[in-house]
Amino acid sequence: MTSYQKAVKALEECVKHAMENDIDASTQSEIWRHYQGMKAINKKVGRSSFAVSEGVIDFYNPDYNIQAAQPVDNISISTGGNDVITFS
Repeated sequence: MTSYQKAVKALEECVKHAMENDIDASTQSEIWRHYQGMKAINKKVGRSSFAVSEGVIDFYNPDYNIQAAQPVDNISISTGGNDVITFS
């Protein structure tokens, strides 16, 4: 069992405990959100695969497709040296 699966099980127990012991609703809601979040993380981590024989490499990368602003090319006198953003 991975540490992620252990965390899901532990949070599952927290949810049950909160419901059985009449913990206030806002605390129950917060525990539930953590439980759902950990389940999603466990699912993403479990989805990663590496199989050389099939040529499959599929690792979760949170930085995929994140790019900083690119420099503006061809600045002319009419822009006064300011960056111009064009949406297309």
